[in-house]
Amino acid sequence: MTRWLAAGTGTALALTALAGCAGSGGSGTIDGVAPSSLTEPTEPITLTYAGAAYDAKQIQPVLDAFHAAHPNITVSYEAVPFDDFNSVLAARLTSSQDAIDVFDVDMPRTAAYAARGWLTDMSGTFPDLASAVDPSSLQASTVDGKLVAMPYQTSTNIMYYNKTLLAAAGIAAPGAAPDARETWEQLTEDAEKAQAAGAQYGLVFDQIDRYYQLQPLAESAGGGPGGTGDGNLTPDVTNEGWEKAFGWYGSLFADGLSPRGVAVADTPSLFAAGKVAYYVGGPWWGTQFVGEQGLDFGIAPFPAFAGGEAATPTGGWSLGMNPQATVEKANASAIFLKFMGIDDGGYAQYLSALAVPPSNLEGSAKFYDSEVFTDPRFTGVVDLMKSELATTATIRLQTVGYVEFEDIMTKTFSDIINGTDVTSALDSASTQLDDAWSKYRQ
Repeated sequence: MTRWLAAGTGTALALTALAGCAGSGGSGTIDGVAPSSLTEPTEPITLTYAGAAYDAKQIQPVLDAFHAAHPNITVSYEAVPFDDFNSVLAARLTSSQDAIDVFDVDMPRTAAYAARGWLTDMSGTFPDLASAVDPSSLQASTVDGKLVAMPYQTSTNIMYYNKTLLAAAGIAAPGAAPDARETWEQLTEDAEKAQAAGAQYGLVFDQIDRYYQLQPLAESAGGGPGGTGDGNLTPDVTNEGWEKAFGWYGSLFADGLSPRGVAVADTPSLFAAGKVAYYVGGPWWGTQFVGEQGLDFGIAPFPAFAGGEAATPTGGWSLGMNPQATVEKANASAIFLKFMGIDDGGYAQYLSALAVPPSNLEGSAKFYDSEVFTDPRFTGVVDLMKSELATTATIRLQTVGYVEFEDIMTKTFSDIINGTDVTSALDSASTQLDDAWSKYRQ
């Protein structure tokens, strides 16, 4: 196994024989532990893949390539809406009639899925994954020292700025280099100047009420991810760092620098329309922004609080394997996971366009070569994204109670945006989290 991981030989790997496994007519289930070696099936086998990251049309080129490389394995893809995903997994990972074999895993929910018994230990199957994928993706796919998912997609954030609006206010454009990172304090002053000079809004966050993008505020202010103690099941959202971060965030809306009443889906349109001086968001909006011919923008690092550590959003999707799979299904599933996450750079080489970087280090080259990043307005973005993923990427809170945490914090951020006192909002969130997590502490 070490040879193909280190050399990136991918599908050229000669899969070693697995006694009593695929093609042998063996029986039984794997009981939560994936096979330590793999063999190409000699008889046709079909896998059911439930996914939320891509629709069927988007993922089809990847499946076509897999079927060509592994003709005895057919992957039947079923797209599932994200809001329904947990209930689908709960029903179909235990069903013998309608079982799912492999499925997408939202990285921050990995620990929660593992606690529910939904994930397979793949440590012995992919022991050297650290040489193939980025560190934060591997960390997010590991629970109690065990690899329980195959990371295939990650993400990062940048800050866009409108050059025209900054120039009108006499503000110097920020640099794109990581060491040119601005502070939130200075940015607030500049956003106020830009608004006074004609910008409708000074500073807008892409995911305006989502923990994914707002966690780095608390982290940079020294507040941590929001949970501590055994299993990160003690709420920690009322400390000084969280108070500072979200007192500042709430003031953006109270002072009119950021808009109230705007849905997450609508924030990029505000920047695209030239209404926002500074916009913190994902590089995936690049195609939309580049398409706006009158939009003169530049990019800069995700800011940090003065005196605080730089922290940036990260995370994406991994693949899990049914822990009750038959030996034959587990062998075929692991071959598919290897294809998606490792072989020749992984799945991304088969997609015509990439919105986010693959977790695979070799495969991420295609993302960085995307035509959109050659636009002069994106000067410096590739080096910046590489640096953020390597040095400042901060994974979301790892806890079995993440699903409840995310729901409670989204509502809390919404309350703060709409004027609820930050101390009261965070105190309420802490109480709700303590109640929601009590079942995990018993």
